[in-house]
Amino acid sequence: MRWRYGVGGMLLIALVLPPVSAQTLPLLTEAEYRALVNEISGDIAYEHIRYFTLFHRPRGGTEGLMRVAEYTAQKAREYGLEDVKVIKQPYPLEAWSVRRAELWMVEPEWQRLADFLQAHVHLADNSRSADVRAELVDVGAGVQETDYAGKTVAGKIVLAYGPLDRVMEEAVWKRGAAGIVYYPDPSATEYPLNSINFPDQIRWVRIPLHSPEGKEGTFAFSLSLRQGLALRRRLAQGPVLVHARIEAEVRPERWQVMVEGFLRGTDITDQDIVLTAHLQEEKFSANDNASGCAGLLEIARALTKLITEGKLRRPRRNIRFWWVTEISGPRQYFADHPDEPRRMLVNINLDMIGANQGQDLLRVQNVTRVPFSRSHFLTDVAERVIEFVVAANTRQLAQFQAGSPVPYPQPILAHLGTRHRYNAQMIPFHNNTDHMTFNEAPIGVPGITFTNWPDNYIHTTDDDLWNIDRTQLQRNTFAAAAIAYFIASLDSERGRLLATEVYARARERLAFDERLALELIRHERDTTFAFGRARNQILQAGWRERAALTSILRPVPEVRDLVERLAAMLAEREAQGLAELERYYRAATGEPRVPTLSLSPKERELAQKVPVLVAGPAEFLERRNRVRPVEGLHPLMAFEVLNFIDGSRSVLDIYNAVDAEARRAGAHYYGTVTVERVQQYVEHLIEAGLVRWKDGGTP
Repeated sequence: MRWRYGVGGMLLIALVLPPVSAQTLPLLTEAEYRALVNEISGDIAYEHIRYFTLFHRPRGGTEGLMRVAEYTAQKAREYGLEDVKVIKQPYPLEAWSVRRAELWMVEPEWQRLADFLQAHVHLADNSRSADVRAELVDVGAGVQETDYAGKTVAGKIVLAYGPLDRVMEEAVWKRGAAGIVYYPDPSATEYPLNSINFPDQIRWVRIPLHSPEGKEGTFAFSLSLRQGLALRRRLAQGPVLVHARIEAEVRPERWQVMVEGFLRGTDITDQDIVLTAHLQEEKFSANDNASGCAGLLEIARALTKLITEGKLRRPRRNIRFWWVTEISGPRQYFADHPDEPRRMLVNINLDMIGANQGQDLLRVQNVTRVPFSRSHFLTDVAERVIEFVVAANTRQLAQFQAGSPVPYPQPILAHLGTRHRYNAQMIPFHNNTDHMTFNEAPIGVPGITFTNWPDNYIHTTDDDLWNIDRTQLQRNTFAAAAIAYFIASLDSERGRLLATEVYARARERLAFDERLALELIRHERDTTFAFGRARNQILQAGWRERAALTSILRPVPEVRDLVERLAAMLAEREAQGLAELERYYRAATGEPRVPTLSLSPKERELAQKVPVLVAGPAEFLERRNRVRPVEGLHPLMAFEVLNFIDGSRSVLDIYNAVDAEARRAGAHYYGTVTVERVQQYVEHLIEAGLVRWKDGGTP
């Protein structure tokens, strides 16, 4: 199809695309859609999860982690990925490993309380070898002086439900306890709907190896809530003697691992679409994150098979597969290969994609948008795909009234999976998994993640095979594959389609920001402040949407003319929104004119201060943890403060950008941003040696 541009921009959009519903996916041809939806299998992916859950793989340096890495590499090669390799990397934490751990009640009766062979998470990570027969002492939470009043714990084992680092400090390092038996805090426990197993969950926990002063830790066993409460009742009746035996070690070689493989593109080698999932977790961890690793293997199998059979064209760009040690693995890779981010276009991370949503009605499959600092068309592609899969796998009353015989309009159902609907949504960005390592400074590759949340089973013995729904696994794997394949296949024709998609969604988002701006004036008592913040909201939204639109030009420079026309139309829409804001202000306040906005002395000062990044991936790997937080500044907004540092934005500019981003998501999500907090965080970055002031912008 050839495109012709007329002077009427809106007419252009209307003529180019025929009307489409949420139950079509115009990003793919019908043949491409059918090939992907028929080949990708949640049942096949599930079989990989069976293997992963055989191994305790809590961190780098563990035998289980290497076993699943080698299995993944073997399957990737079998499925036809190229240049598959297992990459062994340095690891920032101790290589802790355990062979045996048992906890027995000796008196008043002989009873097994915990056994590593029964449930590996019975033993807290970093527990040291021990052979201790001692009295058990109930210290409640075990985190403050009153918990120990009238009790002697030296040489004994304490029963506690407080945070383990605090219990270690109070019971072991201050008072000489031999070890800890932990169970969940009864007052902080929420029972998930439809769960009869929650009181018997055993949580995966960790203790510190050393105190800040260098004192060695000891050990901790993790029990279920039911076990902990039963022990408390038993202790109330009289003394309890327990015997703890542990064989563990901290190995001298610190290593972690990642597996890499490629589905090679036809002609573009510096715009890789990178798919990630993390290998390491505790033994159960079927959903977090054996599901994501299995999903990547299934995408690899399905795409290579469909291309070999001629049912799909080989994409133009590489699709690069990374199975990693979460967060630390990608950071180490970028530190070792600082030029590699320039060869990457986007990241799609799979983390917890197989949740059986019928096990807990709170469960939602969330898919993040990119942060505003990385504004990109990736968000729009993901949003279109997720909206389609939701609409295609949700049954409405109107369908029933129309006599539709199928469960859903275009069902994606695994053979052995449930027939649940697809409860999924797009949300503002969050961190704490591998897409973060792409979005963050100094990497700057736009990334999104599929992450199930909330989840009452994560990091417990309940995150097991019964917790996985092959149908949801299949839907999420299809969605990720569709996003990746579309972007990897971008050409001038698809680029025009994408430009229209991004422009249309930009107008929807601009309308939302304009609504926020009007609400600011309606509800804020200080109308001058409200007008300034409202105006900033529209200005930042305009910048954000034009940045997403122009991001198309890197993969598809052939559509520059269309993108520039659409960007100009967005600028016109922004100007229109600002004019409407002024009219609304006069109407709402009764004032004849809008306030004259001027910078305060503090703002004028910060407008002259321009921070600049001075560190690369290796320096960030070393110094990132030295950056002190700022009280009251949400960690995700601190993340964005750093990301917006580009050598041209002043501290005031960064504040304006982050304030608008936080306001759009809401104070419940990102908190409230102030210019003072932004300035303080920039100063902390300078203190850590990651940032300096640009010439002329002295502290």
